[in-house]
Order: sequence, then structure tokens, then C-alpha cells
Amino acid sequence: MTIEEFEKIVESWRSYILVDALQGYSLEIDEEVPKEFAAIALYLDTTTVRSAGETSEFYDGYRKASTDILNLLRVEMIQDDEMRVINIRRKVGVEDKEELLKQYIWG
Repeated sequence: MTIEEFEKIVESWRSYILVDALQGYSLEIDEEVPKEFAAIALYLDTTTVRSAGETSEFYDGYRKASTDILNLLRVEMIQDDEMRVINIRRKVGVEDKEELLKQYIWG
């Protein structure tokens, strides 16, 4: 994926999602998330919101598929209303949590 393609997806997401209630929010992408995965997350988010105007069965199916894909990539989008930020970051799995706990306890 070229930088231009990535920027086009980001700009499309911003112009469609960061309006009305989300106006003034910013996007942060963790360094650990490959830009291709971030682009997929943004594209799925935009497409899912657009499908919200469709029938509820269509929207629910699309939302479930989008969630499944992001879970497979171990990526999550977090909306922080206090900081007015939407963050794309790596999703911490059970194994990762156990490893972090081991390191915290035993060093």
C-alpha cells in the first residue's frame, strides 16, 4: 500500500466519521499497528457506519464481520470521549495479558 493510498483512506474516514458528535476528535494510530491494518480498520469503520442506514439485518451482519476481521488482525479502535481521540491499537490477547502479569510479578 502506498502512502497516498493510505492517506486517501484516512481522509475519507475523517470526512465521513469525524462530523457532528465526533467533530473535533483526532485519530491516533499506535506505532505497533501496521498501516495496512489501520487502513482496514478505518475502511471497515466507514463502511459499517454507512451500512447503518440499511436494514438492521444487513447492518448487524456487516458489523459482526468487521469485528471478526479486526479480532483476527488483533486490532481495536477505542474512542476516548474525554480526550476526544479515536485510537487504533493492538488488541491485547489473553496470552499477552498473562505474559505481562508474569513480567510484573517476577520481573
